[in-house]
Amino acid sequence: MKTFAFATGMEFAAPAVDVLVAQGTAPSLLIGYPPKLQHRSGYAPLREVSEKHGIPLLETADINDGQAYELVKDMDLFVIAGWSQLVREPLLSACPLGSIGLHPTRLPEGRGRAALPWTIIKRLETSAVSLFFLDEGADTGDLIAQREFTISRRDDVTAVYRKVTEINVDLLATYIPLLLQGRVVARAQGPGGSWWEKRRPEDGLIDWARPAPELYDWVRALAAPYPGAFTSLSGRRLYVHSADLIDHGGGEPPGTVLAPVWSTGVGGVLVACGSGLLVVREVQWEGEERRRDALELVEAGELAAGACLGT
Repeated sequence: MKTFAFATGMEFAAPAVDVLVAQGTAPSLLIGYPPKLQHRSGYAPLREVSEKHGIPLLETADINDGQAYELVKDMDLFVIAGWSQLVREPLLSACPLGSIGLHPTRLPEGRGRAALPWTIIKRLETSAVSLFFLDEGADTGDLIAQREFTISRRDDVTAVYRKVTEINVDLLATYIPLLLQGRVVARAQGPGGSWWEKRRPEDGLIDWARPAPELYDWVRALAAPYPGAFTSLSGRRLYVHSADLIDHGGGEPPGTVLAPVWSTGVGGVLVACGSGLLVVREVQWEGEERRRDALELVEAGELAAGACLGT
């Protein structure tokens, strides 16, 4: 019987394992991140699903340190999805059927990091999840399959992440059995392509001088599970987790809080941008665990009309 190892630290891992077990293609080994790395965007532990299905689990912060190789070298296929490191030799070539990965762009477009935030910031209306063989490059290996998805202006990155999660699970459930049977023919990626840069939490700073449509995209691109867009008030960092766009009006200095926006749902405040207006909805002070609607800050006297964000 052919065997494979599955390395991942992302939220779709447990549902994927459940589906793979149910269809009779259970992984023989799971590799995940240790709890000390739970601060990473999208982190999800594998211990519970490992115990649920009786699958051995290796937790490691460095997949290339030799531990994984010793466990994977006797298996037929290695599946790596959502791992932040490039897999190096000898682990990369440890399995006779190769190593495969997933990337949420239409490769060769969008190689690199932070694919989903960049997808929204770049205002793509469609993209794809790519399943491919890993090689020594970053997202450069031969393509096995691509599955398209759409991005609406009403989607934040949380919604796009859910779409990609469903596709990830489906691609793995469909192609792992075929790969184990040797029934997959891959094709080389097309010429050219693009590289998207890594994003750090500090890159989420809101520049209120930019047009409101750009800032609306900025906020929705950096929602959970990513660190979030942020501004400041009196030197204190304030995260903005959701906002609405009013692509009209303006004239006040960028960042000026114009008025509260009352709502039976999530209340907010109206903020001037370089052009247009943004309704800031869900916010969170740095160091506080609880998210609040921006209107609650007004009611608590922590924010007022006339205040200027970004100071």
